Amino acid sequence: MSSKKVILVCNQKNTFVIKDISLLEQMGYHVFLIYSPAYRDPFRFLWNRLRELILGIYYLPQSEAIFTWFNDYHSLIPIRLAGLFGKSSTIIVGGYDAIANKSLDYGIFLRNNFRQSIAKTNYIKANSIWVVHKSLSEGCPNSKQEYQTQSGIKNFIPKLKTPILEVPTAYNSNFWKSNNVKSKKTVITVANINDKRTFDRKGISMFIELAKLLPDFKFTLAGIKKNLSVYDSIPKNLTILSKQTRDQLKDLYGSHSYYFQGSKIEGLPNVLCEAMLCKCIPIGSKVFGIPDVIGRTGLLFDSKEGLEKITAFLKKENKKLGQMARERIIENYPIKKRKNAFENGFIKNRTYV
Repeated sequence: MSSKKVILVCNQKNTFVIKDISLLEQMGYHVFLIYSPAYRDPFRFLWNRLRELILGIYYLPQSEAIFTWFNDYHSLIPIRLAGLFGKSSTIIVGGYDAIANKSLDYGIFLRNNFRQSIAKTNYIKANSIWVVHKSLSEGCPNSKQEYQTQSGIKNFIPKLKTPILEVPTAYNSNFWKSNNVKSKKTVITVANINDKRTFDRKGISMFIELAKLLPDFKFTLAGIKKNLSVYDSIPKNLTILSKQTRDQLKDLYGSHSYYFQGSKIEGLPNVLCEAMLCKCIPIGSKVFGIPDVIGRTGLLFDSKEGLEKITAFLKKENKKLGQMARERIIENYPIKKRKNAFENGFIKNRTYV
């Protein structure tokens, strides 16, 4: 086992969490994982808090620092323990933990309750905060205007003194590349959708409407549960797939010409970046990190322009944009940049030991 050790706490084993574990291991660190999935059942909820306490007390004396993906109940005890043991703690913010949207019933700052109080205290007690995109710190004016979304940690906690750094997620361009011949007039979107709220937040209704407007195109929706009650009017040119493996996703991206990201709320979408590395031409909404990801390599739209602007774009020839999209992700979101962030964090963390 490596002599260098670090703790990573999470309530979801998302792709980007797994990638950070892998990256830390490549850097020579042994990662102590404290996985606390969200439970509403009181017994399992309390059991998670007890596990965090026991594992934190056991792991912290051996570790250089603690990182917690997302800010919620699972961050409370580890961050307090880090302070008691003189170790540095970093909260990595993904989106939900910097948002409030009433219509979507989404965001930790939506309700002024005990959970929000814990989140605010965690931000204050942590030694540093990483956001995947600056809009999660400063707020997103476009999302506020379009969807009445309140956002930005600094807006919810104006007197916060904890340093906030923009540290985007990173992508392996050697893996995410197109080995297939792309089919013309093909559009794909990918999302892990388990409920109606996520369906709405990801803008899937617009994707379905787009398919109806363009019957000569083929559309693919991957990663969604097929038993959701939203399949009443699915057009024949739309294929619905369940959750896909990384290799399956790479093949899907490689065979499609366009990628659609119609999210109303989104920090920095992994699937968009992966698709762009596979030379999918991106189409995305003008909220949070999406415009910075796409730049001039595709199409950006708002709710007023919507379908009309997208259909006009899809009817044009946009051959060069796919290569430009790949080059943009390689340049702006390399693994080296995130590795450097971790390394710099550890150098600072040692001053707390």
